[in-house]
Amino acid sequence: MVAYLLIGVAVVAEVFGDSMMKLSNGFERKLPLLGTVAGYGLAFYLVSLALEHLPLGPVYAAWTGLGIALTAVVATVVWKEKFDLKKAVGLAAIIVGVVMLKMGV
Repeated sequence: MVAYLLIGVAVVAEVFGDSMMKLSNGFERKLPLLGTVAGYGLAFYLVSLALEHLPLGPVYAAWTGLGIALTAVVATVVWKEKFDLKKAVGLAAIIVGVVMLKMGV
């Protein structure tokens, strides 16, 4: 159960890193750049810990899939980016793929 919590926190750390990357303005702003490095560093570390207990395929699928989904939500809510039917279908496909990998299909 702890491994799943590690993946969840890794997803949040990755999305934090993504948001800081956007704030860094092409790595011109240094403080958000440090946030990017910290977010990604923490995410990779936590995923490595989760991989001690769970198989690579489902862990990576969950981490990347959930990261994409949460990043899309943050982009829509925080950055006011457009969320349309194409994005919704794409996110649904990612979620179905993650579930199928977890089920071993």
